[in-house]
Amino acid sequence: MPFHPVIANEQVETSFGEVDYRLQRRRLLRDIARGVADRGEACEAHPELIRVARNAAPRMEERCPLCAENELRLVAFVFGPRLGPGGRCVVSDEELQRIARRQGDFVSYEVEVCAKCGWNHLLRRYPLH
Repeated sequence: MPFHPVIANEQVETSFGEVDYRLQRRRLLRDIARGVADRGEACEAHPELIRVARNAAPRMEERCPLCAENELRLVAFVFGPRLGPGGRCVVSDEELQRIARRQGDFVSYEVEVCAKCGWNHLLRRYPLH
């Protein structure tokens, strides 16, 4: 499934807390196993997401839930003022903390991506304070 974040603009609302998408992930994997959802659609990662996963994102401890390869990566994007419409890919905690100290409201999205088969799923969204 392609990654389509809600583009944050200067009026982004940060009154929400962290949103965890693990239940949605579990349901999608169950639906794929039952044949209700198409595995091909779940593995259609955007080319930029795959590029970042292969070249910059840290490896996760677990294996891909679909292909069982050890190529699962954590890709993080931050959206907010002066980061552009595509946000910024963040590859370290230090960079994330630098952005959080800037003036403005920022939202971080973490996506797990398999660099092998293209599986991708939004794991969580949270405001940076």
